Formats: sequence, structure tokens, C-alpha cells
Amino acid sequence: MRILRFILLVLVTLAAIGAAVLLTIDGNLSRIIGRTAFSSGERLFPYTKEEMNEISWMRINCGGDMAEFRRRPNGVWWGEKPWDDRMDPRAAAAILQYTYSTSIVDALPLHKIDSASLKEFGVKTTPITITLKEMSADGKRSSTVARYTLGSTAPWLVDDPENQTTDDTTYMQTDFYGRDSRILVGTGNILPLFKSGIRQLRDHRPLLIHPAMPASIEINNKGQRIALERPSPDPRTPWKITYPLPLDTDPQMMNVLLGTLQKLTAVRVYDPEETSVPDMTDDQVTSVSIRNFTGRLAGDGKSLAVEEKPVTLRIYPPSDNSNLAELVKATVSDRKAVFELAQTTGSNKEVPGVRNIPLDLNLLRSKQLTDIGDYKITGLSIRRSLQDYPTIVRFVQGDEKTGQQPTWMYTAEGSRYQEVNPDHLVSLLKTVKTGNVAGFASDKATDLSVYGLDNPLLTLTMSLLPKPNEKPRPPVIVFFSKGTDGSWYARQSGKPTVVMLDNEYMKNFTANALAWKKKILLSFNRYNLKEMHLERIGSGGPLVLKFDRLDDSWTASKDGRDETLNINPNRANRYLDELEKMEVASWLPYTNPEAREALKKPVFRLKLVIQVYKDVSRQERQEVTGKDGVTFSAEPEMEEKTISMEIAPAGEAGFSRFYYGKINTTP
Repeated sequence: MRILRFILLVLVTLAAIGAAVLLTIDGNLSRIIGRTAFSSGERLFPYTKEEMNEISWMRINCGGDMAEFRRRPNGVWWGEKPWDDRMDPRAAAAILQYTYSTSIVDALPLHKIDSASLKEFGVKTTPITITLKEMSADGKRSSTVARYTLGSTAPWLVDDPENQTTDDTTYMQTDFYGRDSRILVGTGNILPLFKSGIRQLRDHRPLLIHPAMPASIEINNKGQRIALERPSPDPRTPWKITYPLPLDTDPQMMNVLLGTLQKLTAVRVYDPEETSVPDMTDDQVTSVSIRNFTGRLAGDGKSLAVEEKPVTLRIYPPSDNSNLAELVKATVSDRKAVFELAQTTGSNKEVPGVRNIPLDLNLLRSKQLTDIGDYKITGLSIRRSLQDYPTIVRFVQGDEKTGQQPTWMYTAEGSRYQEVNPDHLVSLLKTVKTGNVAGFASDKATDLSVYGLDNPLLTLTMSLLPKPNEKPRPPVIVFFSKGTDGSWYARQSGKPTVVMLDNEYMKNFTANALAWKKKILLSFNRYNLKEMHLERIGSGGPLVLKFDRLDDSWTASKDGRDETLNINPNRANRYLDELEKMEVASWLPYTNPEAREALKKPVFRLKLVIQVYKDVSRQERQEVTGKDGVTFSAEPEMEEKTISMEIAPAGEAGFSRFYYGKINTTP
């Protein structure tokens, strides 16, 4: 009898030890001895992020339905039950993050809760059970990492000081730590993932792409093929169109293309045996084939390798092209599923329709007039067909020795070089660099006379600054003209494409030479001012103000009388300030008939007497030798220069906001 008792005791002990070992492997020892009471704020599963990353399998039981998923070596979660299809990576990430971060707010002992109150917790009536495991590569060994049951949303709200937000809470239970009968209140809420049961766990997005992943895209839009490539995933590396023409792309439209393909979401997803797709050829459907960068180096050891086999999305046309509400079917080559997609964006503006995918060549190509890209323009010339002299603009480097500041200079109609109007220059350069053309007339223009480009009205030539370690690039030449339809057309030299331009685009090129002239009316230095004469026509002689730059004082006289005590020097200084910064609204040619007629009867006359150094050439400079034998330049001579201006109202006197004016320093 004693031997029998001993044998039984040994067997029980071995069974307990075996159970402990097994449970330690498939969970932890606390599942035997139970878990002590949770402290407020304590995480339910105190794993590190590294330990959470080891999870490779999950099971979700929801409303009687069950789904199982396994993480593949490439990190993609794939369904094993009930479908052989991709899991939505956002759902997988949300479940893992919730498991890692949820902490206990409160614990309610079950024996203190009556049956009526138990229903509101949902852990018995509408449970969602989640089981997470570490799984060996062969799938033969596993270890449970977490298991818990979600109920309904709890009324608690918890402050998250780190993110400065308020988090929801959820009723839950777990038997991971043994027979725990408490109702727990955990932070966070992932219940919206399961509002449609397990259906939404299946990835409803046909394509799993990241904007940085694609290396090439081939579009076949019902027989019209477009091929795009880029050599690097670096966002600074632009996409190029390689077929049907070598073209630059529009960066914004490429972002739209990639973003739309990424966000494209099915209304419903079917298994192949549940539905069918039309039997159509490649020229009857729309397809988008994507090859991604692999993350490994190619055979040359420098560039990144690209996937050999593309992932191809095929979109079938609707039965009725006029019915935008009709869903269209689609398939993708790396999944066994059929997708029903909306044609247009619905109530959820974040989810695009298939008609939002830019598939046309003219949408994806660059809308820029030229291919100068990010090259810096160092000079340009605008020649009109009927003008003897072109307008030439060039950038002049600064010179520290002479104090010369870097600036842009221009010459027009054979005049001397002078500083440009910066507003006009910036506007023109902005138009050339970033302005969009109105459309594309032809990519294979043979008869240029249709567009007037056989005899251009304007020719724009631009010099470009070479990039480091780059050979000088030849100038970029663009021809402009008006076609037989009266529209503006342009063509870059050496390119087959003729583009259309609107009047807004052309306004900077068709502007007269005076548009380049600086807007500053009077160019003088106040400290060189000697006298200022202010004369209101018809009210006697001018008021003569004399400026002493040494003590910044004024004296005044009018009609031979001393008026110094009757003037306000502060107002005189302010008047001078306004003159220094006064700008014209626009320069007019001296032939303007309205201005010439108005200025026959001026209402005001201004004269400035300025002292300036004589413009003496280097050969004429006098040198003086001192007693010590040191030779130096003599003090240059001063001379007086007069700037005079007359103004007259551009309309009825006293009612016009604008005045015509003429100064003696310019025609």
C-alpha cells in the first residue's frame, strides 16, 4: 500500500513539474501560481519592443469567427484562416501596439458583479479574444506571448502626458496569468478594428507600397503604354519617363500617382471562387505594374537591385461607362483575391477611386517649358524678330576689392548696362523655372509654320551655371511665336515638342524694354544733396531748401526771403526720405501721347542739386608726391549735378490717383 502511495506521489509530482515546464515554455510560471494584483498604470504584458517584435503568429476570435495570421520573413502578415490573403498591416500594427502599451487602470473582482451588470462589460456577451505567439520557422514549436479578451468600451478616460492626449479605455480579461476572474480596465481602444467582425482584418488595399519603394512603373491604359523609372529611392531623385518619349516628370503628379495607388481601397474583397472577372486582353483593361527596390546592391556594387517580377494591378472597365456609381473589379498578381473598387471618391475623401489615378502621359509629364531643372541661370537674352538689339541680362559677380556687390545688369535697345528691376527679373525667372505650360500641341512637329515657329517672334537664350565637376552646358534656346489660330506656341531648340502658352505666361516675355528698368525714381545719396527746389506752378517762385550734411540741418528761402524759421526740419527730412524710396508705377516711352500732352501743363516742379565726384579716367588721375617720397592720388574734384522733375495729373486735377512725370536723367 505504501509503495502504491509513493508511486502515485511521484507521478503527481512529475506531472506538476511537467506542467510547470510546459507552461513556462508556453507562457510563464505565473500562469500556475497566478499574478499578484496589478498596480495602477502597470502594463498588462511587460515585454520590451524587441520581445514584441519576435511575435510571428496571431489568432483572433470574434463573434464566432476565427482568423489566423503568420508573419512572413519579409515582415508581411499573411492569413492562414479563413483566407489565404494578406492581412491589413495597419490592423496588425495596431494589435501589436495595443498589446505592448495597454496598462491597467482598474481591476473589478468578478464575484462582486451581478449578472445584470456583467453584460455591459462585453467580455462574456461580445468577446474578442486575441492570442499572440512566437512561432518557429518550421511552425512546429510555439510559445504563447499574450492572450486576452476584449469587451466593450469603458467609461474611464486616461490622460497621456507624453502625447498630450486623452486615451479611451476598454474592459478586458486575461487568463494568461492563470485563472484570473477579474474584469480589467485597460488603456486604449482597438474595438473599431472589429466593427465588421474579422472582415476588415483582410487588407482591402490591392497594393502594398510605400512611396520610397517603387523603382519602375509601367502603365498600360487600354493599349497606351507609359514607362517610368528612377535610379534611386532617394526622394531627391526625380522620376523619368522612358516610353513613349524620354521626358521629365511632374513631381506633384508623381506624388499623386503613388499616393493614389497606395490609398486605393476596395469596397469588398472576394475569394476567386466567389466571383469572376471579365475575360479581356491586356489592351482592354488598365494595368499598373510596379517593381520595387530590394534593398540590396546590384551586380555593379553601386546601384540598388530591383525586383525581377513586378506586382501588377489589373482594373477591368465598368459595363456602363456613364454609370460612375458602378463598382469595377480588379486583381493583383501577388494575391488570390478579387477586389471591387469605386470609380470616384465617396464620402471618405481619403479613399480615392480608380478614376483618380493619373494614367495619361500629359498628366504625368513635366509641365515646364524647358529642361533646365535646378540649374542656376546666369544670363539671358530676349531677341524680338523686328528689333536690332536684343535685351541682354547677365549676373555680375561681386568684387570685394572694389566693393562691387553682386547684381543683375541689363541692356536694352542698345543702351548702357544698368541695374535690373528685381521684381520683373524674379517674375520672369519664376515663370521659366516653375511656370506650367497650357498644353502640348505636338511631340512630333514636322511643319513648324502651323505654329509660327518657322519664323519665331521671340527667341529666349539662357546661360546656365555648370554643377560641380560638370562640363559647361550649352545655352538653352527657346523659340516663341503665334500660330495660325492666334495662340502662343514655343519650342526648345533640339526638342521635338511644341507647347501651348497662355497670355499670363507670356506677359513677361512680351513686355517692353522699360519693364527691366528699376522702379526707383530718383537715384541719389542724401548726403550728397546740396539744394532742393520745390515749386508749385502758379504760386510764385520755388521754395529753396539747402541741406548741411555735417550737422543735418536745413536753411530755406523763397523769392529772395529767408524762410528758415518758418519750416519744420523734421518734415524736410521726411520729405527727403520719401524721395529716396519713391518708386514709379510703370515707365512709359517718351512717345506716349497722353503723357506728352499732360506734361505740357505741369503742376509741380522739383529740382535737386547734388555734389558728386567728377568721373575721371585712370589716365587722367593726378598723383601727388609727399615730402617723404610717398606717391598717392590727389583728392578728386567735385562737380554739381542737377536732377529735375515735372509732374502732371494723369486725369482730372484733384481726382486722379496717378501722375505723369518726367525727369531729365531718362527719356
